[in-house]
Amino acid sequence: MTSNFEKIHPRVDIRPYELGESLPEFDCGKDWFNDFINTAEVECYQRARLGKTRLVYFDGEFAAFFCVSPNSLRDDDYNEEEADGASELYEGPFDMPARLLGHLAVDKQFKDEGLGEYLVKHVLADTLESDTPFRLVILHSQDDVVGFYEKYGFAKAFPNGSGNQHTTLMFYDLGRRTD
Repeated sequence: MTSNFEKIHPRVDIRPYELGESLPEFDCGKDWFNDFINTAEVECYQRARLGKTRLVYFDGEFAAFFCVSPNSLRDDDYNEEEADGASELYEGPFDMPARLLGHLAVDKQFKDEGLGEYLVKHVLADTLESDTPFRLVILHSQDDVVGFYEKYGFAKAFPNGSGNQHTTLMFYDLGRRTD
């Protein structure tokens, strides 16, 4: 049986955002994400070297985008006693090397194509293959999509609250990945 990932893979093209690139209008239904990609904000983000924006084309049409950047997770960034899998993280004096997945958004007209799932799995696989030895993928999830990320193995850093009021810090431990 062919997975959804394998079905849509040939239809997806992920390209780096190029400075000065003109993009078609994008609407994922969330103003913050729309403003990032539809204004000069994406240009400023790239110029400031805060991360790399990736543009996602589905059947040749601009359908989604996401950003990645190196990051880390410190002991005080999560509650070891509450966060699923946190007790298995490295106990040394160093921050955990992480790749930050940010700004993942899918245009409303492509919402039912499986692109969100595809992109999460793509980022996890790409991070595992990276020359940089990342242990974690971390993200700051908006409350309405926490369950989406949990389906793919992400755990809340503060399951019982605390942390940021506007987003939920989540992590995926690549050291626990078995597939």
